[in-house]
Amino acid sequence: MIVALLAVLLSAVPQDAPTIETLRGRAQERMRQDLSIYSGDEMRALEALYQSANRDLRAPGAKEILERVVKEYPKSNRAGSAVLYLAQMSSGAEREAYLKTAIKDHGDTWYGNGVQVGAFARAQLAAFYAATDKVSDAKTLAREVVERFPGAVDHSGQPLADRLRGLKLL
Repeated sequence: MIVALLAVLLSAVPQDAPTIETLRGRAQERMRQDLSIYSGDEMRALEALYQSANRDLRAPGAKEILERVVKEYPKSNRAGSAVLYLAQMSSGAEREAYLKTAIKDHGDTWYGNGVQVGAFARAQLAAFYAATDKVSDAKTLAREVVERFPGAVDHSGQPLADRLRGLKLL
């Protein structure tokens, strides 16, 4: 009985899906790339600025701080996270625009916990489209998440594919 259950669970996990440790390693690798773009002083200033908003995203001025991160450090890993936070703080057309920017300009960036901005932004945009009756666009994005980002996770470590299946997009 236990062996059969284990076999079913293992068959549900794509064989090429990376572990959360692998995803976090990729995030660390991407963060190190910023050292070839920005000086040590710039990196310290960037991190201080980003964390001043990240400590409380609902605080007055958090949105403006995140906008500064994106404007002043556009090639940084943190800029991708900042754009996604801005999307989460927004609604309607503004939210859609931020999500598209995250995909287009920051798709190779990561949160330190192993969440890839490109995959997560696509999943959020798919959910946004599903809620606004753009189901065909939502399903296209959902398939893209599964095909291009196998094993991608949300902030709780749950597979994005599971979330998208829950929305009936896969």
